[in-house]
Amino acid sequence: MVAHQTPVRVWAGVDQGTTSTRTNLYDDSGTCVASARRQSLTRHPRPGWDEQDGNALLAAIEDTVREAVASVPGAELAGIGLANQGESIIAFDRRTGEPLSPAILWSDRRAGAIVDSVRATPSAARIEDVTGLRLDPYYSAARIAWALQNLPEVAAAAASGTLAIGTLDTFFIHRLAGGAYLTDPSTASRTQLMALDDLRFDPATAAAFGIDIDLLPAIVDTVLPEPLPTTLGAPLYASAADQLAALAALGAIAPGDTKITYGTGCFIDTNVGAQPRRPGHGLMPTYGWTVSGEPKAWAIEGGVFSAATAIDWLVSLGLAQDASQVTALAAAAAAVSNHDLRMQHPLFLPSFTGIGAPWWRPEAAGVLACLRASTTREDLAFAVVDGIAHRVADVVDSIDAELGAAAVLRADGGLSANKALMQRQADLCGRPIAIADHHDNTAAGVAGLAAIGAGELDLAGLAARAKFTCTVEPTLPESQRNLERARWREFVEATPALEPPALTTAAQRRSEERI
Repeated sequence: MVAHQTPVRVWAGVDQGTTSTRTNLYDDSGTCVASARRQSLTRHPRPGWDEQDGNALLAAIEDTVREAVASVPGAELAGIGLANQGESIIAFDRRTGEPLSPAILWSDRRAGAIVDSVRATPSAARIEDVTGLRLDPYYSAARIAWALQNLPEVAAAAASGTLAIGTLDTFFIHRLAGGAYLTDPSTASRTQLMALDDLRFDPATAAAFGIDIDLLPAIVDTVLPEPLPTTLGAPLYASAADQLAALAALGAIAPGDTKITYGTGCFIDTNVGAQPRRPGHGLMPTYGWTVSGEPKAWAIEGGVFSAATAIDWLVSLGLAQDASQVTALAAAAAAVSNHDLRMQHPLFLPSFTGIGAPWWRPEAAGVLACLRASTTREDLAFAVVDGIAHRVADVVDSIDAELGAAAVLRADGGLSANKALMQRQADLCGRPIAIADHHDNTAAGVAGLAAIGAGELDLAGLAARAKFTCTVEPTLPESQRNLERARWREFVEATPALEPPALTTAAQRRSEERI
């Protein structure tokens, strides 16, 4: 007699992130039953240039979906949700789907000169008003313009009418879903090409960057109006930018709810309700999600562009064997109870790819200060962890100022398992932080959105899946927290003169004065 396998219905959440591609499978209760992951290779052909191979990223999606499904006996893949890197872009041929450029990542800074040229035009103020985003090479528009201006294959395809160019989701969906060419508002809102008030690409803004709006994809709902058949064995029901998928999965579905996702970078998002908000305090507006039958969701965001990158940097220098040892080293340094010694510890600005909110200095590089002959590797590990926590606290302070109240914090992502970092984060923010039991909430979010698209779940049901059994309480006295935060702000505000262009300009000026 042949034993029959009991079918297991699963929903795939594909998180195509910067460091890796991960597919998690969730059953109907939202429990993760399988996971598969592929590491991503990032190339740095020049300082400030960050690239990946688009075909390799696509293959990683295909491989992880199939591997995860194969690992669950009797798995029946019911639907797929796809999360993307947000601002990263790629150019490809509309006919064949083949890449015409590398994937140029959100952290890439090659388009700074294009941003400077647009900033000098009369269009600059209008662009910032229409899109809600300050001009910065972090957003997709400048990288799209750079590719059109600097890559002959891209320019030739544009001239012949065969070019597709946009965020990475457009490429993946085109290849996986039979040539569909679309994106969703949560991703489009991060391009600096979408009008904040009507969720459409703005022709005048595109023209200011030298982009023909006809090159861009259609913008459709986050939960797709109609599921798209794919080559992966199930329909695609939802597509979203990574941070907004995590916002939904962490239960931040009501105005004022805030989440911190610690990954390659660290991004702090707050739900602000059904209307777009043009925040001050160095924050950016971003679209949340469109779910049929639910109010639109808007958010505000601040980003720390180097988080796990900074931890990995310490490991690459040989100062620690792995990220867990960085945690142990930092915890050893944090155990020093002498207040005077603590106030002399080294400071590290984690700005390998510029500084985002609230400072917005795209030319910034990492800075390590206050070194002594007595500085140990424990001190350096603490400085890196401390720098990440301070930068997150900078953003949380801005969100508090924008909301007029202290945001309630919840956290996820790989580094949320770093106990030294989470304790330092609670201390510097001066409030508890609830740590999600499940760290991969980007995948959980898009899988849940897929189930919503299939009519099997609603937004409240997705939010109810979030579990927080660990809450880290602050232990630092308020007076000491204020002093340490003031010391940090003095440090950050002293570093603009150390940015590479500023140093070069100063050196040239002094050289000319000597002549």
